[in-house]
Amino acid sequence: MRETWKTTELLGVPVAAYELGENEVHVWKASLDPPAGIIERLNLLLSEDEHQRSERFYHATDRHQFVAGRGILRRILSAYLELAPDELKFEYNQYGKPFLSPDRGGSKLDFSLSHSNGMALYVVARGRRVGIDIEFAQEDFATLEIAERFFSKEEIESLKAVPITRRTDAFFNCWSRKEAYIKAIGMGVSYPLDGFTVSVDPGTTPALLRVASDASEAARWKMYELEVSNRHAAALIVENPPVSLSLFQASFNPGG
Repeated sequence: MRETWKTTELLGVPVAAYELGENEVHVWKASLDPPAGIIERLNLLLSEDEHQRSERFYHATDRHQFVAGRGILRRILSAYLELAPDELKFEYNQYGKPFLSPDRGGSKLDFSLSHSNGMALYVVARGRRVGIDIEFAQEDFATLEIAERFFSKEEIESLKAVPITRRTDAFFNCWSRKEAYIKAIGMGVSYPLDGFTVSVDPGTTPALLRVASDASEAARWKMYELEVSNRHAAALIVENPPVSLSLFQASFNPGG
């Protein structure tokens, strides 16, 4: 998609600063490698269990990126709720998908998040399921052998038809779109990846084309390609379109 990312100073955004209508969807992009001082400020927003999780990371870079990812998530969600970032409470479904506790905004917001190679995406909506995914495009991973393990028959055939020079792009188009859908329905990798089909070719419109278990399912969703960087593929899927989409790029002011 061609919409412009609006740069927004995230730490300076007050609680409940943003209005989000029922037919609006907001996407945020953020680096998970902010300055050390920003990491310290984000760390203050985390819950005790999140602090414990961060300490399990052996490498400091992984630990800092976890802190940044969770702190940014809390800061973003608080911008739509009358709750401070450290007052938010997360719960998880049986497949590990996070959601806000019903008494801490869970009845008001739906969200999804994804990160890859130091970059994170977040999507926020009201009253509709959303899913987002970002993938760092590694050419050595984008093989037909991998595709044949995870993609549907239609996707594999589409991938084979793409010129070799565009096959890595097509592979990660497919991968990010499939991940976005299974995140939206809240089932993660427990859902069979070959049980549904998305568009693959870089020249075609991103779309959920078919769900084997339900012929009417694909019509309930709209998919978007997000332009994040020339090394990432990213996809967003939204239930019950049409919606108005806004894009925000989080910035940090170390002195703020």
